[in-house]
Amino acid sequence: MRRNRRRSLPAVAAAALTTVLLTLSQLGGAQVAHAATLFSDDFADGDTAGWSKSGGSWSVASDDSPALQQARGDTADARLFAGSASWADQAVQARVKPMTLGSTGMVALLARASGATSYYRLALLPGDQVRLEAVRSGRATPLGTVSHPVTTDAWHTLRIEVAGTAVRGWVDGVPVGSGTGTLTATGRIGVQTGHATARFDDVVVTRGGTAPTSPPPSPTATPTSATPNPSSTPTATPSGTPPPTSPTPTPTGTAPADGSSVVARDGSGDFTSAQAAVDAVPVGNASRYTITIRPGTYRETVTIPAGKPYVSFVGSTGDARDVVIVYDNASGTPKPGGGTYGTSGSASVTIDGNDFTARHLTFANDFDEAAHDYGAEQAVAVLTRADRLVFDDVRFLGNQDTLYHNSANVDAVGRAYFRDCYVEGDVDFVFGRGTGVFDRCEIRSLSRGSSSNNGYVTAPSTMIGNPYGLLFTGCVLTTDSAAAQSVHLGRPWHPSGDVNAIGQAVFRDSVLGAHVKDSPWSDMSGFSWRDARFAEYRNSGPGSTVTTDRPQLTDTQAPTYTPQRYLAGVDGWNPIP
Repeated sequence: MRRNRRRSLPAVAAAALTTVLLTLSQLGGAQVAHAATLFSDDFADGDTAGWSKSGGSWSVASDDSPALQQARGDTADARLFAGSASWADQAVQARVKPMTLGSTGMVALLARASGATSYYRLALLPGDQVRLEAVRSGRATPLGTVSHPVTTDAWHTLRIEVAGTAVRGWVDGVPVGSGTGTLTATGRIGVQTGHATARFDDVVVTRGGTAPTSPPPSPTATPTSATPNPSSTPTATPSGTPPPTSPTPTPTGTAPADGSSVVARDGSGDFTSAQAAVDAVPVGNASRYTITIRPGTYRETVTIPAGKPYVSFVGSTGDARDVVIVYDNASGTPKPGGGTYGTSGSASVTIDGNDFTARHLTFANDFDEAAHDYGAEQAVAVLTRADRLVFDDVRFLGNQDTLYHNSANVDAVGRAYFRDCYVEGDVDFVFGRGTGVFDRCEIRSLSRGSSSNNGYVTAPSTMIGNPYGLLFTGCVLTTDSAAAQSVHLGRPWHPSGDVNAIGQAVFRDSVLGAHVKDSPWSDMSGFSWRDARFAEYRNSGPGSTVTTDRPQLTDTQAPTYTPQRYLAGVDGWNPIP
């Protein structure tokens, strides 16, 4: 068995605390509180409790996914309000679906409503118009208008931010406008229709309203499908050996002005290392910057800093096996200046910059466990501490702790979409508090030579305020040679005994190999897996046997646990093609 790196509270104390928290950690439910979240409602509870009506016919429709509905198209002014009249600076976001929209119709989201007729309004209008307005006693003053497709029976994401007298609005990530408002300093939020019917869902109100001028866009490149080849491993140069470089041609060492650069080991590009290319990206760049990497094994550690968002790594050949970024630090590896690297410090690649994307390449940590006798042998290939990340046809190779999917801090949500990827390892090889969707990926368990325990696929540490941790959908769970009934789907990680880290993981619509145990969830460091948020839904394959130790989502719960729900967040992010 591997040495366990994670500290815990004494088992008795942990059991008492997790019992207190049990009712807060159940699957499903509406109005789940987040850090800095004032209010949220996904209407999964089927009612409008907490909302007050002013006109219209409001209910929760349940013919599809539960959503708030206003069903009277002949009502000129139907409003529904929620929240506290004492809220000051606020950001409110919701998904909005116009069902019918007459020639004088309107479907809107409201912020800082000081009464039934005074508020800031972001409205979908006929003629593909979206307008941001300040409404006082029913009289509207435009603050901004944008032409944008307004489609009936289709979801749109609306967002209003109010900070002091500054008001800003977005539709589907597109800025609508901004201005100065002179309404009262506090107020509730609301939704509204006029001569229209509509549905509203995933309403979230956060404290503040100090986000960037416009919400970050989805990656400009649309992921393309590619079939990973999991059987091939990177051909790495010996540890500590720098990649060879050629004296001709000489790389410029300066980033081109067009927002892109080329990395090539032979010197034929702009840089000979991935880190050099990242270093040349302008700090605070506000648009996509693509780094194309030519074939080769790049033995280096790479960090994408928080001040450099919108960076893309793209393997030039379209085959993920051809480009490998690899290093071999482990948690117990001595650092040159003293001490050891620790789990986070062992990462070959660390991603702190939001909106990073990667396609058609491999990230690896090839630490040799057999050659070392460290007290801590966690060896991370990739550590993510950022938000809105996309990995398409990317391979993650390692053993223990291969993919550390985390967030910037315990109060932040870090989302990532893994599409057509390949992840391999043995112990806790997908772990952390990040929100991650693994869509049509291969998750491969490596054998540790045991007949009964060859490790754990996941170790989520999702914070209790975050309803979404790890989702595996349409995946296939395979093994190189692990024995049947020897691999766990996961166990709950409580970093430093944090009782608020209530791991969340769902495996759904996936094929599970015979290596998966019939009782696939395990306790960890005195914390029971039964107090975590683990579930399955409609899996198949020899490892998918349903037993009393395998919680299953119901058909009613299942629509709440989809890739779109996991990734939407407060900004409506949807990278799914």
